[in-house]
Amino acid sequence: MDEKVTMFIERIGVRSENMGFPPLAGRIFGCLLLAEPPYMTFEELCERLGASKSTISNNLQFLMRGDCMIDYFTLPGDRKRYFKINTNNWIKKVQDIPEDIKGSNELIEEIMAFRRENNLDESFTRNLEIIHSFHEFIIEKMPDLIREWKIKNKIS
Repeated sequence: MDEKVTMFIERIGVRSENMGFPPLAGRIFGCLLLAEPPYMTFEELCERLGASKSTISNNLQFLMRGDCMIDYFTLPGDRKRYFKINTNNWIKKVQDIPEDIKGSNELIEEIMAFRRENNLDESFTRNLEIIHSFHEFIIEKMPDLIREWKIKNKIS
């Protein structure tokens, strides 16, 4: 791959790292986003990223856990695994944002109550109320946004 692709993968990797991914997991994600065809073998990932098999394996496992941002498939008569971005789970993850925010908001409510009960800095508590209010706004608006987006993109 050329230098332009290498730099693009690095940018994706850094952005992914800023979102909590391990550094190499972000670069694997970047490789798969730019792959043509849109999948790569384990060996191709090792070669492309210049990382050890164990490091690639650990980061692939990370990406296949939980939200399952990537998955793999096999081809008949071929023992290799082909890794690809799981776009369905990516969309589902975005659609689950309101539920994730609800969990955060419940914790914020407990924190605000604790701060009030213990007479902690009221201006900071007020800032938490603003964050809580913004979260509530997102939770309220997200179903309409998802419906509108599905209509716009003809997704059932």
